Amino acid sequence: MTHCSSPEHVSPYEPSGRYGQRPAAPSRRSSMFIGSGTLAISCAQLAMEMGHDIRAVLSADTIFADWAACANISVVASVEELSTLLATEPVEWIFSAANPFLLPAEVFGRARQGAFNYHDGPLPRYAGTHATSWALLAQESEHAITWHRIDDGVDTGDVAVQRQVLIAPTDTALSLNLKCYEAAVEGFRELLTGLANAELRLRPQALADRSYFPRHRRPDAAGCLRWHRSAQDLSAMTRALDFGPYHPNPLCLPKALVGDDVVIVRRLEVLPRRSGLPAGCLLELHPSHWCVATGTQDVDVWFASLDGQAVDALARARHCGLDAGDRLPILSDEQARSLRAAHEEIAPQEDFWRQRLEQFKILQLPFLSSCPAEAPPKWQSSWWQRASGLVELPAKDRVEHLLTAWLVYLARVTGEAEFQVGWTPAPKASRAGLPAGEAQIASVVPMEITIDLTHDFAAVRRAVAAEWDRLKEHDSFARDLIARYPTLRTMKALRSRRPWPIGITITANSWSAAGVLTSSRSAGAPQCGEVLTFEVCDVDGSFRWHFDANRLAPKQIDRMTQHLQNLLSGEIADVEQPVGRIDILPADERAY
Repeated sequence: MTHCSSPEHVSPYEPSGRYGQRPAAPSRRSSMFIGSGTLAISCAQLAMEMGHDIRAVLSADTIFADWAACANISVVASVEELSTLLATEPVEWIFSAANPFLLPAEVFGRARQGAFNYHDGPLPRYAGTHATSWALLAQESEHAITWHRIDDGVDTGDVAVQRQVLIAPTDTALSLNLKCYEAAVEGFRELLTGLANAELRLRPQALADRSYFPRHRRPDAAGCLRWHRSAQDLSAMTRALDFGPYHPNPLCLPKALVGDDVVIVRRLEVLPRRSGLPAGCLLELHPSHWCVATGTQDVDVWFASLDGQAVDALARARHCGLDAGDRLPILSDEQARSLRAAHEEIAPQEDFWRQRLEQFKILQLPFLSSCPAEAPPKWQSSWWQRASGLVELPAKDRVEHLLTAWLVYLARVTGEAEFQVGWTPAPKASRAGLPAGEAQIASVVPMEITIDLTHDFAAVRRAVAAEWDRLKEHDSFARDLIARYPTLRTMKALRSRRPWPIGITITANSWSAAGVLTSSRSAGAPQCGEVLTFEVCDVDGSFRWHFDANRLAPKQIDRMTQHLQNLLSGEIADVEQPVGRIDILPADERAY
């Protein structure tokens, strides 16, 4: 990605486009590097070999930072620190490679001789991010990498070096990225040579030919394969989203819609034959793969689980009730647009959820019963109830009191001060009717809270309210996020739709809203915890429990309810006492 440079920066380039004057007789050329990964390392090593004195690096990851430290190069921790350093120690050159930072003008503007950025596309085409994937989706046969001068735009600066990269019919995002990596290093050598010899020629971009792909853009149907398309289109989608097993996938995974579920597509091969049967028809089912009809040739499709392992395709078909001759769903244009829009809506929140999921924690109640692993859950729901001490409060205050009391209770009975519970995001009207919606967008996200038992109830309530605001702001995440990041893929619990044993859901459809407290033990209750869900109605502040009776006895639910009522009553009676000191036990338990 390109970043802005200072509008006051004086261009060192002559009108002819030839690089102008050299630095004023330095014994070594001074430079700074900004970027990440092995590409930034390779470029920095090459610069040192060619006589550059690297004064500092700003690294976006530990790989580049560790290398710099081993090379005795100063590592700055932030953009602000880099700007401060440049104000006192300007350099001749700044080079940017695999750089995710948006840097202010005063950073690049302080390079006395200029600043250059690497882009993995043939500018002015494929500006923005993930250029290799978009090129594969467009079924390009040629690609290129670009080193360009940084100006005030995004990927708009004059081109210094451009190297062609040929695309093979079998290339994936991974293999094309590797080709671009090699071309980038050789292109950087050409750039440094041109700068050293004052023979670098720049050419302005033909911006009329520009195409731009923002970071949060997603492919058609968010990667769901549309079987009426050509086999070549389906192959391009699958290969463009294949970043290999060791690299994060920043876009989405190729998926097949199967009923109300989706299955990750691991590989797709175009066959030389065409059955002529309707698109989506299952032609053959094998243990390793399915053969599916498309709008053109037939294709063989292999599948993967969320941990990246191969799926028994025949067993998967049986599980879904599919047989040869059955037909997979064909997404309409409107459905494809809604899927893409839904994924683009939540894409800006992805980094937040990835970091939180990487800190995944399981909180278990100490009084759960053991249950055979194969035993199915036995779901029950309690009566709707109101907290007697909260009836005079507005509904929103009741909800916050209940959430706070429940989280304080969990901290006390588990002994954990920092923990996660499952949280049900508020439903979005724009995502109503989304094909296989729950399989594609997480219906449970992690609520993360720290409870300090030495604080009073009001202080803890403020912390809970702040977390509630964060949850509302960050909405949800694509479920394939788990499979797209190696750091998450190995966490077995995250493969479940309800990874957290304990969950919280806020709902508006309580029968108590009509003034009648009733019980419900029906299927389809809003469970977001694997074992227990605390449901609160935001209309009237009533609450109830949904629980697996194989793990939690109804009498234990009654006991928790009493403890919660006592905690709320104790808080109201003495608002200044620490929450860890509030008496929650009834008289009979204290006597016991």
